[in-house]
Amino acid sequence: MSSVVNRTFEKLEKWFFWFWVKRYKVSFLAIFLIVIAGLFSLFTIPKESSPDIKFGIISVTTPYIWVNPNDIDSLITEKIEKELDDITGIKKITSRSSVWMSSITIELDNDANTRDVLTDIKDSVDKVDLPEDAEDSNVIEISSSNELMYEVLLYWKIEETTHFELMAMAQEIKNNLEWKSWIASIDLGWADMKWFGWSSNASDYEIKVLLDKEKIELLWLSLREISWIIKSYNKNTPIWNYSIWDLNYDFRFDWELENIEALKNVVIRWSNGSHIYLKDISKISREYKNNDIKNLGFFEKSGYNYVSLVFNKAEWANVFSVSEKSKKHLEEYLSKNSKYDKVQTIYIKDMSELIIEDYSNLADTATQTLILVFITILIFVWLRESIIASLLIPLAFLITFIVLDTFWYSLNFLTNFSLVLTLWIAIDTVIVIIEWASEKIKLWYNRKSAILLAVKDYKAPLIAWTLTTLVAFLPLMFLPWVMWKFLAYIPITVFSTLVAALFLSLTVSSALFITLVKNGKTFHRDEKLEATFSPKQVEFLEHEREWKTEALGESVTKRDKVLWKMWLTYYGILKNIVTSRKKRLIVIIAPIILLILTFAFISPKLGFTLFPASDQWVLTGTIETKAWSEKEVLEKHVPLVNKVISNIPETKVYYVTLNGNMIDIYLELENKTIRENKGQRTVFEVEKEVAKELKILESEWLNVSFETLKDGPPTGKPIWVKLIANSSQQVDALKETAEIFKEQLKTFKWVKNASTTSSESPGQFIFKFNRNKLAEVWLTPDDILSEVYFYTNGLKAWSIKSTYEDNDIVLKIEQFDENLSPEDINDLIVKTKIWDIRVWDFANYQFTKAVSSINRQDSKITITVESNFEVWVLPSDIQPKLIEFAKNYNYPEWISYSAGWENEENMDLIVSTMKSLLIALFLIFSILVFQFNSYGQPAVVLYSVILALLWVNIWLWVTWNPYSMPFMIWFIALTWVVVNDAIILIDRINKNLDKWIDNLHAVLSAWKSRLQPIIVTTLTTVFGVLPLAMQDEFWAWLWYTIVFWLFAGSAMTLIVIPSLYYEIFLREIKSKKVQL
Repeated sequence: MSSVVNRTFEKLEKWFFWFWVKRYKVSFLAIFLIVIAGLFSLFTIPKESSPDIKFGIISVTTPYIWVNPNDIDSLITEKIEKELDDITGIKKITSRSSVWMSSITIELDNDANTRDVLTDIKDSVDKVDLPEDAEDSNVIEISSSNELMYEVLLYWKIEETTHFELMAMAQEIKNNLEWKSWIASIDLGWADMKWFGWSSNASDYEIKVLLDKEKIELLWLSLREISWIIKSYNKNTPIWNYSIWDLNYDFRFDWELENIEALKNVVIRWSNGSHIYLKDISKISREYKNNDIKNLGFFEKSGYNYVSLVFNKAEWANVFSVSEKSKKHLEEYLSKNSKYDKVQTIYIKDMSELIIEDYSNLADTATQTLILVFITILIFVWLRESIIASLLIPLAFLITFIVLDTFWYSLNFLTNFSLVLTLWIAIDTVIVIIEWASEKIKLWYNRKSAILLAVKDYKAPLIAWTLTTLVAFLPLMFLPWVMWKFLAYIPITVFSTLVAALFLSLTVSSALFITLVKNGKTFHRDEKLEATFSPKQVEFLEHEREWKTEALGESVTKRDKVLWKMWLTYYGILKNIVTSRKKRLIVIIAPIILLILTFAFISPKLGFTLFPASDQWVLTGTIETKAWSEKEVLEKHVPLVNKVISNIPETKVYYVTLNGNMIDIYLELENKTIRENKGQRTVFEVEKEVAKELKILESEWLNVSFETLKDGPPTGKPIWVKLIANSSQQVDALKETAEIFKEQLKTFKWVKNASTTSSESPGQFIFKFNRNKLAEVWLTPDDILSEVYFYTNGLKAWSIKSTYEDNDIVLKIEQFDENLSPEDINDLIVKTKIWDIRVWDFANYQFTKAVSSINRQDSKITITVESNFEVWVLPSDIQPKLIEFAKNYNYPEWISYSAGWENEENMDLIVSTMKSLLIALFLIFSILVFQFNSYGQPAVVLYSVILALLWVNIWLWVTWNPYSMPFMIWFIALTWVVVNDAIILIDRINKNLDKWIDNLHAVLSAWKSRLQPIIVTTLTTVFGVLPLAMQDEFWAWLWYTIVFWLFAGSAMTLIVIPSLYYEIFLREIKSKKVQL
């Protein structure tokens, strides 16, 4: 053995990567540990449908019962906003003052510390001097809770059961199951009631005592006096602890009211030898505080009463195990109690089922993908090499599970999306080493030498391409607003998977290779490739070939013959272009010109949408009438709503809730897979039909709107105009202008659900006291107001304990329970400290205009006119028309506008994304400069991005799809597949030139070495998405995009990049040699 061969062996064996070959048992032990730890992490890591995101939004709500919006605005909202002005970290403040409620929404700066700002806001709100009878402000942080397990509905036919009976059953279930350690809470109501900080009080009822006004006036009684009597009969009073015969006993008087019957028999007055009981002067009943009309239905079935129990899991509990466990306990409890025999149950919003379905689809997709990848690699390489590549990808995913579990991340749809996203880049990373080692086996290198030389040749470009890919995803960590919190799961998952794939490729893949791959008995001589070897490499190769037989032409496989013909064809095309400067310049400059043209003429037509619509199986809707309308106005339309929705074949379950002036509709369709198997419609088609069937209600001046659930964090409607007034004096003009804008917006084609953030009010009656008359009898307004308030709004008179809670006793005047006129108030007889008086003796009233709500943004009064649009439409199709109308409108004095659309509302996001991408490109460029020690060669690599952008624009134009956030992420991932190919290509050219190979052969041989890996990578990527494409329309569209993109992009890379490299570097070198 020559000294050259010895030195080569010594270098390989001293190398770090030799450890994984020599100590291959350690490699297999590492693989074993990865499998065990990875499977353990996969089992224990929390699994969610969506991550728990803190949105950087804080809500401040302050109830003030029976107070009008103007007073709410001046007495509460304005005061709180002034206190918030000096707090740092606040980006925007919006508020809404409506009847009974002040609601303030605070959006924080991107870099604000939410906990600190929340503390400052609470401290500031506590300083506000609120009216005495206003309730305390509720300050909460808005987040997307991931604690929901499922919602179960107890239901039965309306004519056979009452809502009260169902609610009592639900309350009993709650109290018997809520103590389980894995259940955080069971809420009676709806799963989405808590989103804005509202607590569920669906089970709360009060005992309403409706007093006959005429009877209590005949008895000369007031509500306050009746309340005192009831309280006096409803006490449990301890006296003391006394000793009797050396033992201590408690003494107490207990005359608490135990039930409604006891309340009815409270003696109000004794008259003429007989008792007058409370039941003699009133009607007493139980009534829920939430007295909404609620209907449940299914396909071809309607008319059910129902009550909802929302089961929430404990934090970090495994949704699969606790959901199954809680369902089992619930079903056991129902089966053991005969009272539940007549009720039926249905589970909705079942997170465990949704997540199981997601992971089942992911597992099926991963299995099919690995099979297709295995077959693809098998065709182009060999069986054992295919097995190695197919084993390393799951190992990389297991390492990712370990990392996510270690840092307390969960598995959710974003991490699943990221795993699919990184699959192809990871495959490319793994294939490079294995494929190149396989090529060296053919030459005939020993299998140990082959894998070590492959790692030696490609370690630098592999590290460089992994770093550039990681940096390409880095901008997702620095997006503004909620988006960075929402998308941060993607780069973390991508980083973990790609670093794991790189580590496995450079280490344990060597042990797998020498174990599974056998040394060949023959070798193939590749004269053109061997011509690029240095003398030391040739000597080492000849040593490896000793006692081996050269394979002659007839022993070459058909696969190798096909690949050889492909190479010759490509070689002829590339040589023809590279050797002609004119053709080189054409292929280099043409993509730049075409890209400019696509940006100039195609991009403006494509538009941008943050998250494209997808079939999310849930449809929500509202039917709204004027704010002052009675419930009966809408109640007559509930049967029509039930009829329309129950006739939808895709319906799984729906419920209709009538609350005040609005009907809320929740429609849950069958699972998408089930609908597809039955040949049923998408959620968008169902939405269109329901809206069409209920459009008839618009003829009765009702506002009907429907929308589907959206992907991504919550956003407002995509098209909007914000009308702004400087003071409340312009509110009427502002409302009139808003209505004009809304009607104009409705005339635009494809617009739907046009609305304003203001609602009308019929007006208000203002009562004013005659101060002189009050002074004459030594009375003040408060002497009368307190009694009037009790008469009109009711008076709490203690409570009665029920099985699970205390229920308030509320006294009201029967004649004022449903309707009240100003004359009724005038006619009231009020007890005062002097004598009983009528209100009209000391007050009069007048009618004035009123607003139902006042909206502010940064202290200015605003009304927003907004709308959605059809699923196939882009904001850019409507926005220019809206802007044009807003510009030309003749506004009243002191009123201005701010118009926008989804893109403009998220302009900070778009600008920040572009800045982050530029920074990422600079960092990538820096990495490549370090790798190649050149400024020009990194520029050649990044030219691949131009090629990718060109084909992206062309394909989006062909398929008429917009730019979007998900597409940007895909663009980063798939572009770097092409960029990574360019990195390795240029690295091979540089190594060929270092061996003093002629320029043309240096380029062509480098491209020959990468032709097969590029083909394999392209095909594995295409076939990798194919299983997904067969499941979902979005993935199907994406699969077509990937096929077009990768084939076109890879083909262009194989032609344009060598031409550009040759034009910039090798032509100059040649001219210098000529001058010498």
